[in-house]
Amino acid sequence: MMKNTKMFVCAMLVLVVAVLSACGTNNANGGQSSAPAESSKPEETAAAAPSFLVEKGFLTYGTAATFPPFEYMVNNEFTGFDIELGQAIAKEMGVEVKIQSMNFDGLIPALQGKRIDIINSAMYIKPEREEQVDFIPYMGLADSIVVKSGNPKGVKSMDDLSNLTVAVTRGAVEEINVREENEKLKQAGKPEIKILALPTANDAVLATEQGRADAFLHSSPGAAYLQEEKPGVFEIAGSFGADTKIGIAVRKGDTETKTAIEAALKKVVENGTYKQLMEKYHLPAEMSYFK
Repeated sequence: MMKNTKMFVCAMLVLVVAVLSACGTNNANGGQSSAPAESSKPEETAAAAPSFLVEKGFLTYGTAATFPPFEYMVNNEFTGFDIELGQAIAKEMGVEVKIQSMNFDGLIPALQGKRIDIINSAMYIKPEREEQVDFIPYMGLADSIVVKSGNPKGVKSMDDLSNLTVAVTRGAVEEINVREENEKLKQAGKPEIKILALPTANDAVLATEQGRADAFLHSSPGAAYLQEEKPGVFEIAGSFGADTKIGIAVRKGDTETKTAIEAALKKVVENGTYKQLMEKYHLPAEMSYFK
């Protein structure tokens, strides 16, 4: 009798184990696995922020907000392609943005002095700057020669600016371009361009509008935006430098921050935000760096 009882108990135990095993099996009849469904695939992870930030929890960047459609002010609010791109990059890193507005020629010193984490200000990538900072390119640009409507001086190319006054943003690529052109004119025995270097792009626009300068240099999208903003006041006399690129700048040799920005930017491109911003600010698709 005792022996039969033991055999009965053993049989019941085997049955219980079998039932429990069946309940834990995911089968074609709709049974659910005891393991969480999400464990079968890795979770999406945000791009890591660099270990050093000027202010913890924030991506602090410098910008000269006088360069539409990239960065400018509307009702005392920062707006533009770069502003929204900066927000998207910070979001991928799991931090917020803090914007430091300054004159363009103060951006690199602020970065080198660790007062900002990056420069996010449509900065043209030039050899002179690559000696001071490292770049993450994100767009290609051309430059335009902008003159008053009617083109009273008959300007068609950079060569035609010889002996004329050209307004530029101090420290910006336009000043570099004019100085490079002056070297060519000097070698050709022609009068150099008279450079009127001013604090902001808006100052260069105003100087040309008032007749203190014969022309100013602007990015092609910036020049197009200006014609919408001030219809009938200016016209584009010519374009040059179609192979120019702009980028986000980090401190020279700061590979950690550079890698972090590149990873976050890659996610912004992959999720479609970059393309959406290009369309929002009427930037032609051929300017995209990510084709």
